[in-house]
Amino acid sequence: MSDTDATAAPGPADGPDTEAAERAYVEQVRREIDDEVRRRAAGELPPQLERELDELFLRHAPHGKGGAGLRDMLRQVDAAVFIDPMVPIASRRPGGAAVKRGLRSINLWYLRYVTYQVSAFATAVSRALHVLDLQLGELRRAAEAGAPPPAVVVETADTAGPGAWWIGPVADELAGAPGRVLHAACGDGWLVTRLAGRGIDAYGVDPRPGALGTHELDTVDLRQEDVTLHLDAVEPGALGAVVLSGVLDGAAQGERLRLLERAARALHAGGTLVLHSVGRARFEADDAPVEADLVPARPYRPATWRALLLDMGFGAEVLDAPAGGDFAVVARRIAPGS
Repeated sequence: MSDTDATAAPGPADGPDTEAAERAYVEQVRREIDDEVRRRAAGELPPQLERELDELFLRHAPHGKGGAGLRDMLRQVDAAVFIDPMVPIASRRPGGAAVKRGLRSINLWYLRYVTYQVSAFATAVSRALHVLDLQLGELRRAAEAGAPPPAVVVETADTAGPGAWWIGPVADELAGAPGRVLHAACGDGWLVTRLAGRGIDAYGVDPRPGALGTHELDTVDLRQEDVTLHLDAVEPGALGAVVLSGVLDGAAQGERLRLLERAARALHAGGTLVLHSVGRARFEADDAPVEADLVPARPYRPATWRALLLDMGFGAEVLDAPAGGDFAVVARRIAPGS
């Protein structure tokens, strides 16, 4: 049982209850409730009670959910920085308050010395954390300002569809792949359907909501997922081939490298990596896709892809469109010693 006094609204007097006493008691409780509601509605919540409620919320609410995260936790740190050496002396036991007052007086010089140092240290840590929070906020705003919108896929109707020129040559390259073939971004499954028709075990992933459609979902394996996160979940060496179309041109420089690294990690030793790009000229043309204006980087040239893939241990062949503009890159791992 706590030593501190507790107060409660008195109930009816002991002994036989009468109807009048019960009605009076109920009316008293109702008045107290009404008074409390009026005080809260008028914004007259006692400051001490408000602080206690804030502390309870910060102590038990999950951080980072629907709030500022670190800033919410810093509020709890700030509230706990000061350590009060004046311990409470209230007691319900006879003579308890006098004993506590005496003990507090005897130890107060020691408690003040210790609590001052601890409070000073906690204040310095709190200030450092606030500076860190400000710097992280600036970095977050800078990153958000330079980041592309989520799920940006840059492609054109004539280069990403059943009639695209590169489907036939790529399907020939993928015949006999040593594992499943992943196409990202797959759209409504136009390439997956074509590959499956040639006996290739293919499936598709697309990050765009609603891009999968519904007419092919019963016959092909299509999934709405972030491409990089999906490749992270794939077992290393589990895929026979990875086809990336539309996702690389719309990715920032660092995201392109991460996507390539994840794709290379997921490939079988004898697997194939296929990259399709709309090309820099088409990317900057007047009839370019609207998404081309929303991304922070330009497409790589074929020579850049060859050099980048060579550094990753791949030999690359460039397939150019008959009419020029877009191109595809077919890459395979270079055997050691070759």
